[in-house]
Amino acid sequence: MYRLIRFGLIELEHYNQVDVIGSGAAPYAYQTLPEGGALDHFGNRQTHPGAVERTKSLRLRGDTEAALETLYFQLLALRGKRDRLYRRTASGDIHWQYARLVEVAAMRSFEQTKFRFIQDLDLRFVTQEAFWRGDLGGVWYLDSGEYLDTGLAFDSGETYTLDGSPKAITISIGTDAGRAPTRALQMRVTAGSAPITSITIARAGGESLTFGASIAAGDVLLIDTGSMQVTNDGVDAYDDLTLSPTADLASWFALAPGSNALTVTYTGGGTGSTIAFQYYEAWA
Repeated sequence: MYRLIRFGLIELEHYNQVDVIGSGAAPYAYQTLPEGGALDHFGNRQTHPGAVERTKSLRLRGDTEAALETLYFQLLALRGKRDRLYRRTASGDIHWQYARLVEVAAMRSFEQTKFRFIQDLDLRFVTQEAFWRGDLGGVWYLDSGEYLDTGLAFDSGETYTLDGSPKAITISIGTDAGRAPTRALQMRVTAGSAPITSITIARAGGESLTFGASIAAGDVLLIDTGSMQVTNDGVDAYDDLTLSPTADLASWFALAPGSNALTVTYTGGGTGSTIAFQYYEAWA
């Protein structure tokens, strides 16, 4: 269970809160067969919703009419804005995803005007992601993550030295109820004293990514599976990346709940080469 608590910097916790907390409808595609029954075009793959509408009903209350009006217009001014929508679970965990506030719905009846300091309204959000994001993996925080700042990173918590090929790495993702595979992650490969060529990052039983070009000594290769971008020393290098047959355009690479055994193979690198992983936890 959870409540929607904040949109960007604006708090959403007021009186008489009612939150729509369903999953949204997952896509399906069936072809009717003349003999009866239907063919499922998605096969045995699990599907996930696209855009999901989430509505929050609440009652604003101000100490004065002017204070109530300020609260109301503060929310009204957010109409059409895209920002982070936050939720808090019953256990106190904070998750977020990007959403757009598409409508602020409210009515002012004669009866309600008798109570000059309250106003009921509905906030209708449309979210663009199938999963909520939790803690940011691969960094240390000054705080628990998302309220005081957007994540003050002291140092990477998941940086590994490439001191021999193949390099075995294990990344563990929590297995709490509601966890989902992490599909949006950044892989940052830094070449040490010598160039790195033909590096492959593979997950046991899953996908693999191969970068066929050379990473010059001291340069950084960044593979972002969330934004689906590849840069080598800041220059677009998308065409140099090869996806394994198990990868697809919707999910280049994934970290599944539990233990993920990764293997990094490469040529060169000399001394001081590293690979770092950064990602948000994913929650249903």
